[in-house]
Amino acid sequence: MGISVQGLLTALAVCMASAAQTEPVTLKLATGAQDSTIWAKQTQAYVQKVDELSNGQVKIEIFYAGQLGSMGDTLTSALSGRIDMWSGSLPILSGIVPELDTMMFPFMFDSDEQTVCAVPRLTEAAQEAAGRKFHLLTFAPVEHQAMVGSEPLVSPDLLKGKKVRSAPSSSSINFFQSIGATPLPLPAEDTPSAASTHLVDAVNFGLTYAMASGLTETLPVYTRADVLFSLGAVIVSPRSWAKLDDQQKAALTDALSVMEFGAKLQEILAFEKAMSDRLTQAGGTIVHLTPDQQKLWEDAARATWDKSLSELKGDATGFFETIQQAKADCGS
Repeated sequence: MGISVQGLLTALAVCMASAAQTEPVTLKLATGAQDSTIWAKQTQAYVQKVDELSNGQVKIEIFYAGQLGSMGDTLTSALSGRIDMWSGSLPILSGIVPELDTMMFPFMFDSDEQTVCAVPRLTEAAQEAAGRKFHLLTFAPVEHQAMVGSEPLVSPDLLKGKKVRSAPSSSSINFFQSIGATPLPLPAEDTPSAASTHLVDAVNFGLTYAMASGLTETLPVYTRADVLFSLGAVIVSPRSWAKLDDQQKAALTDALSVMEFGAKLQEILAFEKAMSDRLTQAGGTIVHLTPDQQKLWEDAARATWDKSLSELKGDATGFFETIQQAKADCGS
């Protein structure tokens, strides 16, 4: 019995559809991280896992700090679909979703353990706040952000009259203004040159990024006033997400297992210890605060929360309350 022309056309259409579904996809991911930082290593592990879970059907090409522009520029490109994925710091993303700035209030979380427990619980609320602006894959820990300077900064009073590179967020700016400093919310990639030309006197930065960028060559004293635990986010452009099939989306989502918060924290702590050793070996200094000195920083920071909250747009108060509930559920 022969096969009809219509049957052949139907079979051909099925084959073509199947081929189209298995066509490999290459996504461009822009990150603000230097390629030697712990955040970059986390991103690399994620990319490898996506490739593995998708059987090579989803490839991700990483572009590191500055290769496609600043973090702000690349975020704009991701939102418009010119870049498929973006991996960067929360202060940058909070420029699009103001509610997220509450997660970065100085000394928001009481301990690393509370951060590990509470932050993953905020993903759903964050996606609701973002709406259709982007698809949020995950939050991830980056590193502790403390104070980089030319001298020990054991008290916030020591920054009075100083120019301080702050994060580009209202909460960070408010905090440094409240202690008498002049905050300069410079892009991370511009900070080392600003320090070398004395545009800034001190920097609120993580140690691994400070060393990878060469900042500690100019400002070799790192004071462990852990103002915050820097958080990052991985997002997908809404246009790019809509083009993916269910299996491809599943690969992107399931691969997040390699960025599990608790496990990554231990990697970060180990990496920070290695960076501390490298800094001291290079002639730099690590300064650890006493409990009383730490309390000075915490009290000064938390006194600015109400002001920062009142200035944020969106439902910042509601999101702040969600954070407080997550903290209460997790304990200190």
